[in-house]
Amino acid sequence: MESVYHFVSENSVLLLNGSFVQSAAAVRYEKNEPLFVTVLPLNATYLPYTVEILAGKAVTNAALAVCCAMEREHYYIELKQRSAYVFSPDAMPPVRSAPSLPAQLLRFVREQNYAAARLLLSPRLSETITDDALGDFFEGVIEVRENTFTPQKGWLLVKDDGTAPICDIEFADGRIDNVTV
Repeated sequence: MESVYHFVSENSVLLLNGSFVQSAAAVRYEKNEPLFVTVLPLNATYLPYTVEILAGKAVTNAALAVCCAMEREHYYIELKQRSAYVFSPDAMPPVRSAPSLPAQLLRFVREQNYAAARLLLSPRLSETITDDALGDFFEGVIEVRENTFTPQKGWLLVKDDGTAPICDIEFADGRIDNVTV
């Protein structure tokens, strides 16, 4: 049986079992066969490394790979950058795009800044949800990412237990209006 791996690795090239891949957004591979992924950063301040993936889990260098089961043998795998430097005064931090509205909401809920979190919600949703319900919804969530990996669009709730359920988030007037899992 095949598994589908969705690899995310910023500013790098990947080798899968020794072969360069043009896109690792949807890689099909046998479920019970080990897949060796080598990350080759395109920035000289980062170091290359290899991760062994088996059945959707990182076997080696697990601290550098976030592995989450999505749905029906689909796995989200984020490969982090590895640096040899503890401090470098010349290194500029990478330019990152502004976080999405759902990611901002997660950050405010984690900080227990519910007043700021409510500013991201539509008035209708803000009136109907309690602070405890917001906290419970994001319990164990470490990241919110847009699902660009499977035909079912939506948002991935990347959790610390190794799962990534997909939810639908509706927007109205630049605010979050409804969330369904």
